[in-house]
Amino acid sequence: MAPVPGRGLRTPMLACGEGADGVADLLGALGASVEVLPGGPGTAAGRKLLRSVFYKGLAAAVVEALEAARAAGCERWLRNNIVAELTRAGEDTVERLETGTRRHAVRRAAEMAAAAELLTELDVPPLVTNASRELLERLSAGEHA
Repeated sequence: MAPVPGRGLRTPMLACGEGADGVADLLGALGASVEVLPGGPGTAAGRKLLRSVFYKGLAAAVVEALEAARAAGCERWLRNNIVAELTRAGEDTVERLETGTRRHAVRRAAEMAAAAELLTELDVPPLVTNASRELLERLSAGEHA
């Protein structure tokens, strides 16, 4: 559930299925943190993939935004802005992001269309930007996300 290099057995893990308790006991005795989940084989892998949607998606958005900011000559400014936003994020951030995205989907879809145009002008493929616009358009059309 986190990068392994430098952490080794201290990397948080998930386990499920018949042998999960045994694995947790064995690795726990060596200093590992293993969360045992109810469910059969594949449950832990599914949870890991769901987390990947968030974390790899966040990373992709950061990479795309910084690439565009670099092309626009303001990478340091955007990097500092991203750090400040992530640093001040609290428990209410997820709720604010979800409800705000749904509430303002129409306006935000238009904003992301404009952002995609800007990235295209900067020769940065707007992959994450277009995906965000598409999700916002689905939400504004009343479709579930």
